Amino acid sequence: MKGRQTGVGEDAMKPKPAKPKRKARIIRWRGVLDTAPAYLRRMVAVVLAVAGASLTFTQLGFISITMPDGTVGYVVVLMQVVALSALLLGTLPGVGIGLFAGAVLFAHAQVFPLDHYELAFVTPVSSIVMFGITGLFFGVLFAFVLRNDPGPIKRVIYIAIVCGVVSWLYSIGFALSVLSSLFVEIFEKFGNSVNESAVRLMAVDTARHLGSTALQARVTALITAIICCAIDFVARRAKSRQGSLRLRTVFGAWLSVVVALAFMTMSAMSFAGITEGELYDANNAMESELNYLCTQFEYSDERSNLTTKLFEDVDLDGLELDDEFVERIGEAYSDESILRGYTLQEDGTVIFAVDGVIYASNDPQITPGESIDKVFGSDVADAVNLSLENEQMERFVFDGVGSQENDFEQALETKIRSQIAYLLAKRPQVSSFEGESQVVVMIQTSDHVFRDRPSVMMWMTASALGLLLAVFLIVSQLIYRVVTRRIEEENEALLRITAGNLDTRAEAGGTLEFDSLSEGINTTVSALRGWIAEAETRMDAELATAKAIQESALPRIFPPYPDIQRFDIYASMNAAREVGGDFYDFFLIGDSGPHAGKLGFVIADVSGKGVPAALFMMKAKTQIRDYLESGMEVGEAVENANRQLVDGNDAGMFVTAWVGVLDYSTGHVDYVNAGHNPPLLWQRKGGWQWMRKKSGPILGLFDMPYCAHSVECQAGDTFLLYTDGVTEAFNMDEELYGEERLLAVAEAGFRLHPRELLESVRADVAAYVQEA
Repeated sequence: MKGRQTGVGEDAMKPKPAKPKRKARIIRWRGVLDTAPAYLRRMVAVVLAVAGASLTFTQLGFISITMPDGTVGYVVVLMQVVALSALLLGTLPGVGIGLFAGAVLFAHAQVFPLDHYELAFVTPVSSIVMFGITGLFFGVLFAFVLRNDPGPIKRVIYIAIVCGVVSWLYSIGFALSVLSSLFVEIFEKFGNSVNESAVRLMAVDTARHLGSTALQARVTALITAIICCAIDFVARRAKSRQGSLRLRTVFGAWLSVVVALAFMTMSAMSFAGITEGELYDANNAMESELNYLCTQFEYSDERSNLTTKLFEDVDLDGLELDDEFVERIGEAYSDESILRGYTLQEDGTVIFAVDGVIYASNDPQITPGESIDKVFGSDVADAVNLSLENEQMERFVFDGVGSQENDFEQALETKIRSQIAYLLAKRPQVSSFEGESQVVVMIQTSDHVFRDRPSVMMWMTASALGLLLAVFLIVSQLIYRVVTRRIEEENEALLRITAGNLDTRAEAGGTLEFDSLSEGINTTVSALRGWIAEAETRMDAELATAKAIQESALPRIFPPYPDIQRFDIYASMNAAREVGGDFYDFFLIGDSGPHAGKLGFVIADVSGKGVPAALFMMKAKTQIRDYLESGMEVGEAVENANRQLVDGNDAGMFVTAWVGVLDYSTGHVDYVNAGHNPPLLWQRKGGWQWMRKKSGPILGLFDMPYCAHSVECQAGDTFLLYTDGVTEAFNMDEELYGEERLLAVAEAGFRLHPRELLESVRADVAAYVQEA
């Protein structure tokens, strides 16, 4: 309605009001999947969101690449997730998923940072804000260049241009964000001592360590453009073939999506689990080593005293000991000797400090007698205090030994080569330092702590991928063998039957539903063969047999489900002399029981008379029941049944149908009206009402979707369904019976049992028609 209103009148033709509408359309652009069902759009959004989170937590959001000339850059893989969100779902979902991807990146930087750059420079601005703006840029630009649905070549060019522009903007913005963060940090520390050459040096060195911005923008743009063009082609092709895909293809596509989601989720959870596990192991290993070292330092005085007593008590007459030998013996039992078995490669940096002054260390670059602050900086000293207070391993940014030079260039170089490290501290009780603060500290870099993570992650990823692929293949084959193949066999049998080969038998059994379906088809075909044989001898016998065939395919036993007290149902068909195509059907769906379940019910009218109508009736009845019993929603089931009826319908036959599914545990009814007469529904609040909502045209002529409607019913509510043989019955004056008379009969008998209500309608129609 809005579109019609803006296109009418002089005001709507003025150029000024048109501009905000164009902007609104760009902002509200719904992407390539604009006409896709809501559940499909939600599933795509979930897949993209999970992909972004998985890439971030498996540290694949930014992938380092090195060119042959040695230039280093990063591919921003998260860019492809945001771009696909804007391309497929539109501007606002692109912004939303961009914000989500940035939030996950920021959370990852705080919890599991890859390096100190991620910890220091991934801020809310450089992650959440920038990816949100990136999603907005992608959405607006895609909406602008694709709004008129350009041809294939132009479409590829436009998408590539958008990817290039946004990739450059993001790369420049991220570099400026990092540089600004570093400027603020350095200026806060050194203030006016930072001159122009120092700033230039800082920018050049930082850019060198962050990688080439130009290389990052080019490679990211190229990969993003290729992925977006490929997905755009697939999505548009799937839209054009919507409704014509085979059931096996649809099952396979959805199963692939589920497997991909499972794989991405498992990868992210595995990485997080491995990281936590290695942190736990590192904490335990450090704690064990520090407990040992504390014991060794605590008994160092006793060892020294024992050594002295040895030289005093043992008779060493005649043994000449020079001073160097005695000194070496003393060193062997000194505090420094305790750390000689610890190496930087295997154990990290180990120090023993007293009152903040390093007394011993396994790092040759550390000179005993210097303070921890001077050697390592305040971050390490703070981490030591936290570790002692919390009795846990602490994470910090490790600048290395000798990082506290009060010089700008030295500080910059230190900042660039910093890395994340983990520290654990313990307090020994050495008697010679009694009354002083003693501490043993072990420091390990993240490369040391997580040295086994790549191999473990690779093994777990390969195992998960192999397992999920096996599940995919097994489930695909299972679905094909149990469901898809049997439906195809039934359809092939029906095609041969409708083509005139009545010797065909439906053999797709194996389950109760398919056995019942095959038995029904074979019974119908057997009856149809008998009818044809009789038809060769006498027309009356042909008509009688055809009627028997038609009626044998309809439920005739009432009540049909004596153990189910949640509903009553009754149906009848009063056929004319000539065989027609009117039919009804009802059946339980799935695991329905006395107290809960679903009832499918159908009434339909096939065009034409005679045997062709009866055959088409059987095909329509079988298709509708087949798809409903498979568990499909009523709209999807009717759509698939219609597709089968359209296929090979050279005679141009059609059928009107009203198809409903009652959840008799709740009273909820989903229904589709495909060009059929509107039923009557009696409800306690409103009495009898006509259900005139249409879901689509008649079945058998056009391949198109059917939308389902729904209604909530209570105990005592009644449906009255009929074919046009009731309302279009003629009397002696060639006047139609009409809907008003039917409504009058229904209002008079709304309290009657379904059987009595139908009998009253039949009696009233018969009285109206008389001898006509």
